[in-house]
Amino acid sequence: MITDSENYPQLRTFEITKSYIKDMNTQGFGVTALIGEDEFKEKENAIERYAAKNLLRLEETQQREETTQFLLGTTIRTWTSVKVILTEEGSKYLVKEDDNSYNVKLWETEINQIQGIKEMKDIKIAVVEYSLHNINITPFGQTFSDKDEVRQISANFSLYDDGWRLR
Repeated sequence: MITDSENYPQLRTFEITKSYIKDMNTQGFGVTALIGEDEFKEKENAIERYAAKNLLRLEETQQREETTQFLLGTTIRTWTSVKVILTEEGSKYLVKEDDNSYNVKLWETEINQIQGIKEMKDIKIAVVEYSLHNINITPFGQTFSDKDEVRQISANFSLYDDGWRLR
């Protein structure tokens, strides 16, 4: 019943953006500013780890834009555009793709074992305690620290005239 109601095994995925901007720098009006350094860092680190494992390929393009305004002077903006492309190896784990991102498989979560059933006959309730673990861990999933985690879960059942039902 738990397997059917919770749709085990459950697929765990990770979204990878198809492009991003890094190292944006604006100079002008006597001010220099670096923008966007920390906003995307965690995802960028994951993308770079996947590229190192040959699951992704990164194409970097340097960009520069210069504008001049009367009395205000010249403003120069520079940045690096990064295009993210799944390699043939990475494509094996593609679940979904749209214009902006790839959704890749990390692993599947399934019931590991039933650890106990506590039945309270007088009130027609049972509590089932079970554990979940991850299976079929892909190279994308290998970089996550919780890939080997075993989680403890409980489910409540009620007894009706026609049998037990998950609450």
